[in-house]
Amino acid sequence: MARLPTPGSDSGSWGDVLNTFLQVGHASDGTNIGGMVETNKSSGYTLAATDNGKRHVATAALTITVPSVGTLGNGFEVEIVNDSGGTVTIDGPGSTNVSLSDGDIACILEVHNKQRVVKGPSTIIS
Repeated sequence: MARLPTPGSDSGSWGDVLNTFLQVGHASDGTNIGGMVETNKSSGYTLAATDNGKRHVATAALTITVPSVGTLGNGFEVEIVNDSGGTVTIDGPGSTNVSLSDGDIACILEVHNKQRVVKGPSTIIS
């Protein structure tokens, strides 16, 4: 089982022990793996059903296009994090746009033939 290094007792293998521990939850490029897969986006992007359960981090001002209702599938959820220093636009069907300022986070959901963007201040609960 992976573990954190023990100070004073992992002499000569400290880095290997730490890397083994970190690889449990992180890919080799540093992105998270597991329940929420993280990918960076730096140019315009259209969501697809395969994005379900992912976190997209915008590293440049861009537009994320949401396809028509039914395309993403019932139960679809994706998180968008704006870390671009600019504005990220979520372009929904029917000319409905949502703007995210730098630092904003939004979830895009599709449930029962309805699409929703949930954004705004969040509350840390744990």
